[in-house]
Amino acid sequence: MQKQLLAYIKTKLARDGLKTQKTEKARKNYREQHESDFIIPEAVTRYFKANGITKLPASKTLQAEIEQLMREKNSLYNEYQEKRERTKELQTVKGNIEQILRREQGRRKGRENER
Repeated sequence: MQKQLLAYIKTKLARDGLKTQKTEKARKNYREQHESDFIIPEAVTRYFKANGITKLPASKTLQAEIEQLMREKNSLYNEYQEKRERTKELQTVKGNIEQILRREQGRRKGRENER
């Protein structure tokens, strides 16, 4: 959303230039000359409409939300890493226990064969 908002803001000059044109012919020529500048805001407008955004958020509000989401992401990632390491540790323990049990079963079979 931040990228879309910045792209929309950057094309404000071109959009304002279109508004200053007096005649329809001048507007048409201006729009043809700056066509690439009008494609971006139209795409951004479609993006905002598709996501149900009717009013553009303030940059500071958006930045604060991004920072809060990044903190949340980092916190969750750290929790994920801890749980991942705990899972590896538990898998190692499980493997060791299975290995010990296999040895015990092998010893029991060996004793039964000796009788």
